[in-house]
Amino acid sequence: MREIINFFVTPITVIDLSHLNLIEIEEYCLMKKQEQSVTKSNQGGFQSNSIDLSEKVLNNLNKHLLIETHKLCDDLQLKKPNRIGHMWVNINNYGHSNTNHIHPGCLFSGVFYPSQSYPEDCGTIKFQHPLHDMMGYDWGTQQTEYNEYNSLSFQLPPMSGRVVIFPSWLVHRVEPNLNKNFSRISMSFNMPKTSPK
Repeated sequence: MREIINFFVTPITVIDLSHLNLIEIEEYCLMKKQEQSVTKSNQGGFQSNSIDLSEKVLNNLNKHLLIETHKLCDDLQLKKPNRIGHMWVNINNYGHSNTNHIHPGCLFSGVFYPSQSYPEDCGTIKFQHPLHDMMGYDWGTQQTEYNEYNSLSFQLPPMSGRVVIFPSWLVHRVEPNLNKNFSRISMSFNMPKTSPK
């Protein structure tokens, strides 16, 4: 008998929320651009401060994000957060990107894409293997074909209504928006850890 045992798996969940009122949410994001941008991982572009989660336009989105995170916690046998920690808006115009970063102190983080469509060249979210440097040293040139076992990174394109939820400790970045005619809008969020009892 022979088997492959998958130890130390990194869970990323992808959900389709395209049934929500995306036009309303996208307009809300564009209104946020009137505020002053903060600079964290963003290289150019706009990033808002934490937004008010009690805004009516966000009610359905927040409800679904919490439900989906609870499902993920059930699957992984983790304690469930009872709220969204905070959320913010990102708008990347041509050439703008986000550098490698994590979201420390949280359980999960995620991104939601509210625009009606996303061109292929507007910038993917790219996840880096947790042992990227060490793995790359020994395996970096040994792949005959890339797969979930031997890849140093993995990327997911933005899609209308898509939500991606991932462990907050997972290094990720956003590739540059190479479309001169498109502003790439996303909403990022953090789910807090549950306090130990």
